[in-house]
Amino acid sequence: MSIKRILIQGALVAVTAMSITACSDDHDSASKNNSATTDNKVEQTIDKAGDQLKKTGDAISDKAHKAGEVIDDKAHKAGEAIDDKATDAGNAVEDACEKAKEGMNAKDSDC
Repeated sequence: MSIKRILIQGALVAVTAMSITACSDDHDSASKNNSATTDNKVEQTIDKAGDQLKKTGDAISDKAHKAGEVIDDKAHKAGEAIDDKATDAGNAVEDACEKAKEGMNAKDSDC
């Protein structure tokens, strides 16, 4: 599940829970039994919404953690590639220096 979809789902769950809460505050029931049943259903729905929000938050956290691992891995590989290129460039400069010294018949051709 993509992070975008998870965020949208979490937002929908939150809006639903808030709507149910608002409706429960406005309801006017003639019977206390019906009122208690309605209140119980509202509480159950809010609990379910809270559980879904937690699951959504956990899913977002997992996706963010995995994304961080991917970024870390790519950064590490990029750093290794830069190190390799820097070593190659240093070796090329050293080889060119040694060839130049050899061409001038220098006693010490090391650079």
